[in-house]
Amino acid sequence: MQMFLTILLWVLGILLALLLLLLFCPAVAEVRLNYDKLTVRVRILGIPFTVWPQKEKKPKKKKKEPKEKPEPKPKKEKQTPSKKFELTFSKVVSIASMAGRIMRRFLAALHIRGVKLVLPVSSGDAASTALFYGRFCAFFYGGLATLQNIIDIQAEDINIIPDFGGDNKYRRSFYCKIEATPFIMLGVALYAFKQLKEERIL
Repeated sequence: MQMFLTILLWVLGILLALLLLLLFCPAVAEVRLNYDKLTVRVRILGIPFTVWPQKEKKPKKKKKEPKEKPEPKPKKEKQTPSKKFELTFSKVVSIASMAGRIMRRFLAALHIRGVKLVLPVSSGDAASTALFYGRFCAFFYGGLATLQNIIDIQAEDINIIPDFGGDNKYRRSFYCKIEATPFIMLGVALYAFKQLKEERIL
């Protein structure tokens, strides 16, 4: 009996250690786009597995079942009216503020590394493409600078190409690594749940 308890304690200890590793070891998601082909791989504890694209499963042949006579529909019972969630202006402001706090905590827990982007842009003829390229670059780099103030983003290589003849569209590609610690994400989820309970949404 004592031997059994000792083995059980060892097994529980190993499971607890693995759980702590899963919670505190960062999970990494690799996102890769080559023209229109998207690949998403996740690595946890050094073990990689593909999230997208998923392997197609062969459809199983269904056997024809004999037709059954339709059963008579049961009579609908009268339901007691439930209390509806009243949405007032102050409640909307409170929910929006709460959603902003949750989103800031969530984004702060993400770390985006090794961003590589090749993006051809075009707009009709060469003159309009040149104008669009200038406006797009100003908008893109301004937006990226704003995002870097909110999220930890490290861009390695960003190349925006004016595609005058439409020959560079197949060069479109994107790559990045998204790192997050499950323990921190769990804390954000618990914080969100607490806020929703306080606002009586859940």
